[in-house]
Amino acid sequence: MKTSKLSLIACIGILLFISCSKKENDLISQNCQSDCTEIVGRIMTDNATVPLPNVKLTVKWKLFTSFIGGGTIRTKAITETDSQGNFDLSFFIRDDEINEGYYHLEYEIDENTYIPGFHNRIELLELERNTSKNIYLNIPKKAFLNLTVLNLDDKNPGDYFSTDFSTEVPDGFKQSFNSTAIGWGNQPSQIKTIEIPANVPVKFDVLRKINGVSTTVTETLLINAGATKSQTVDFNN
Repeated sequence: MKTSKLSLIACIGILLFISCSKKENDLISQNCQSDCTEIVGRIMTDNATVPLPNVKLTVKWKLFTSFIGGGTIRTKAITETDSQGNFDLSFFIRDDEINEGYYHLEYEIDENTYIPGFHNRIELLELERNTSKNIYLNIPKKAFLNLTVLNLDDKNPGDYFSTDFSTEVPDGFKQSFNSTAIGWGNQPSQIKTIEIPANVPVKFDVLRKINGVSTTVTETLLINAGATKSQTVDFNN
């Protein structure tokens, strides 16, 4: 519950910031001839084996000035990935941006097909004028697991039951999905549809603590893009 409240507060803060902030266009910075900052990279899917073309990317500088909202959102550069998923962004860091605010790289994807990342953006930390930064991103396609958990009402005080889904991240890449853990309550049974990476092996862990004894059961899921698999797990075994 505490985590949910913190997440809600964070989301409210982001919405207030976006709605109250001044938006500026500084795309002229893409025409810089010297002291340019460059962001070069590639966007892929299917464990970094298939390029994603025509993905729109935007670099923005943001200055947060108060907790209740307000500040500046400045668009610095825009591009799209080419047929091989490559992109190259170049822009000029202004004097007022050197020691204030922060940059991030936003990307736009079809969220019905691909698993989104956190606000579909990558923080560009410690970005400086006249430097270059490489970013390689893997965005998995979506598959779905209809998971039914039975006999959760057998849980006693001190018992625990959760499921965890994780997949490997390709070497040298960031990924919009690394893992997701789900805790389950004590209703008689529950059904959830869970989005997991498609076309790649996904590690599925079932973690139990019953009468003080902890166990973990692991299996591997492999589901095609867009497909749905149904599976049932019993709290007791």
